[in-house]
Amino acid sequence: MNTKDIARGGLLAAAAVALLYMGAAASYISVAACLVAGVTSAVPLLRHARLKTAVTLYLAVSILSALLVPRKIVAVAYVLFCGLYPIVKFCVECYAPRRRQMDFKLAYFNIVLVIAAALAIFVFLPQFTLSGFRLVVVWVAANIVFVIYDVALSRLIALLRRSLPPD
Repeated sequence: MNTKDIARGGLLAAAAVALLYMGAAASYISVAACLVAGVTSAVPLLRHARLKTAVTLYLAVSILSALLVPRKIVAVAYVLFCGLYPIVKFCVECYAPRRRQMDFKLAYFNIVLVIAAALAIFVFLPQFTLSGFRLVVVWVAANIVFVIYDVALSRLIALLRRSLPPD
């Protein structure tokens, strides 16, 4: 990692933490702010596949958001999914066979969904219950939304690759 990568990573981390803080302060934009903050961890992977920089950026934003963001649910959403998924997506698309990529991505998402549901039930919302048919509907809807998000993220990454200036 050179000086340019460290400086760029610091600026991206500051932007991501600021977005997460704004998302926590204004609850109606929390999902969008978390998703946009997650895109920052994909920026080091755009041209030169700097996986070490992307992971370092993810870890720095995760720690800072856990310390600074007032609504911890936003920080947890970033740590579990939004910040880590672009890195997982990059690794899956680089190393997995093309026909199996969506299977691996859906497996990752469903594991994260189980962890998030357990956290919601046991930590954040112990009075919340969802059972039977409604649980299946929510689970299927979440998977459909995830596939749409994956396609949108792929298109955004392609757009950023074309429009960002070369290093």
